Amino acid sequence: SSDLRFIALSPLLVIAACNGEDVSDVDDNFGVVESIGTADCENLELSDCFYPFPSRHFVRSGQLELPADGLPEGENNDGFSPDSFQRFDAFGAATPILFQLDGAVIPDVAPFDAAPSLSDTPVTVLVNATTGERIPHWVELDYLSANMSPTLFTIRPSIALPRDTEVVVGVLGWTNEAGTAVDAPAPFAALRDETASEWLGVHERREHYETVVFPALEGTGVAREDLQLAWSFPVRTVEDATANMLDVRDAIFEALPATGPEYRIDNLLVCEGNDQPDGCHPSIRVILDGTSFVPSTVEDADELGVRHIRRNEAGEVVVDGVEEWPFRVQIPHSAFDGDAPVPVLQYGHGFLGSGGEANNSWLREMADRIGFVIVSTSMQGMEQNIATTWIGVLLADGGKFPDLQELAMQGVGNQLVHQRMMKTSLAADPEPSLYREDGDLAWDSSRVYYTGNSQGGSVGTVVMGISLDVERGVLGVPGSGYPILLHRSTVFEPFSDIISNAYPEDDAIARFLALLGTGWDDFDPLTFAPHIHGDNLPGTPDHAVILHVAKEDQQVHNEASFISGRTMGASLMVPAVRPVFGLPEATYPSTLGTTVVEVDFGIPDDPTPLDPPPVYEDMPSGGDTHGWLRRFEPAQDQMFHFFATGEVIDVCGGEACVTDGQP
Repeated sequence: SSDLRFIALSPLLVIAACNGEDVSDVDDNFGVVESIGTADCENLELSDCFYPFPSRHFVRSGQLELPADGLPEGENNDGFSPDSFQRFDAFGAATPILFQLDGAVIPDVAPFDAAPSLSDTPVTVLVNATTGERIPHWVELDYLSANMSPTLFTIRPSIALPRDTEVVVGVLGWTNEAGTAVDAPAPFAALRDETASEWLGVHERREHYETVVFPALEGTGVAREDLQLAWSFPVRTVEDATANMLDVRDAIFEALPATGPEYRIDNLLVCEGNDQPDGCHPSIRVILDGTSFVPSTVEDADELGVRHIRRNEAGEVVVDGVEEWPFRVQIPHSAFDGDAPVPVLQYGHGFLGSGGEANNSWLREMADRIGFVIVSTSMQGMEQNIATTWIGVLLADGGKFPDLQELAMQGVGNQLVHQRMMKTSLAADPEPSLYREDGDLAWDSSRVYYTGNSQGGSVGTVVMGISLDVERGVLGVPGSGYPILLHRSTVFEPFSDIISNAYPEDDAIARFLALLGTGWDDFDPLTFAPHIHGDNLPGTPDHAVILHVAKEDQQVHNEASFISGRTMGASLMVPAVRPVFGLPEATYPSTLGTTVVEVDFGIPDDPTPLDPPPVYEDMPSGGDTHGWLRRFEPAQDQMFHFFATGEVIDVCGGEACVTDGQP
């Protein structure tokens, strides 16, 4: 109403009156008709249609409307379509923040150091407009966009962006190479200084700036006149971001038989005596290969090979038929020879890997040494066979990449069904080779746990955030926030080459990853990390996890792990390898619900932290510690003590976990 508009504009009206201006001059943009720029573009900077990003300007009529001029342009395809983003009404919690400031050079700030952003002299400020709190972050140059002019700067939050609020961004104190303060872009200066705007869409933002943007920044001590750039953007709600995954889970479990999922035993190896069949391992006595029949929530593949969630006209997830999905159960000798049945450990594999990773000797040997049954599968939608589809989508239309997460949700559903299977239907199977001499089943169906490494730790965050049957898990070398997780990973390099070839603009990868922060928000571990312990999602029990971090991991940057820990409210166990910003410290033993344990294998600190770590030719694995922690026996023992008791114990003799080289 007109009354509400008067109240909302009242600060501006008061200022105008004090300046002796006619209030109507402000209301009609001082008589100037905006004519510069493109209406769909951001237009707050003069450099690019897309920047700054993300921006409230791109949310119109209750949905994202991305400007065609701002999306990556392809050379040999139809371009980057915005359709898969139109369903979002706000931005994702992992979205990096990109901007340009003509003539500016980046201040002397260190990557991953968020403390300066909370100081009295910040160069960038992020504010939760609902609470008035600053959001910790750092600002950096993008090594993948080094040729951009003006320079592209990236603000990376060190936690998940707060849900269901407006995030306000402020930039101040930036200078050029000569040390002189750079001017604010003219469109923003018109808002800051209350002068006429010549740029399309800028004048209509005055009310929002006067009631949200400037007050939020001023509330943290940032003076309006000091700002060189400021804007805001909304973040999606928890309910919206988690709805798809929860809908898939609930539809699958509602369709399961009361006695547990149906399955078929396809092959059974019994490894005893001198004449053992091919495929046996010295630590394993029984290997069962089977096929589970998981209620299907996904449609057939489209022309690009993408499978979408199946919904009815009311938008509800619909089950139709089953996904016939393979699984493997491996039972060690100790399950039969020990005093009692052993627990079950579900294992999650690495990036675009397979369930075959559960055949690794280190896992089989640990199963026999400690005593547990291994259940594993390939992660549907994120296993090695899907890589061709991913590449095809990137080459044909990178804008459809968010659609790929929908099959991965079915994949998580498969994992959860296998947890239920080990507690119900398979545990009731009469197959004699699954039983001990005393007549008991080889495994204790009441004790099922989860661990995974790399992707298995990252997507394991989703698994542990929504599992109905597993209460404790260990997430090995996990990360969250796909934009930073991929940006700093050595395994992303082949995909970055594909994106660069398909979309040759200097900042195409930066735009792709920024959009991925929203496009994959429904499946990002960062979305589910806050709900593992203490803030459970609907219909979901509480869980407890340890995050195992290997210092100088080349595939999952340590900061991506720490972002997970901060977001889930984890504590850093001490003595620790190093203090970690934003992680409160806790002493051993601990029964806190979420904890971080870091192990240092003696690899030097990365000398170039702005890009993926270097390969050390004279070191095992090139100095990449990514696969080492899972083989570190003290960490294995810590994991199973935690599974059995819920307690995190010291396994490094009262000192920080520092060891010499590859275990």
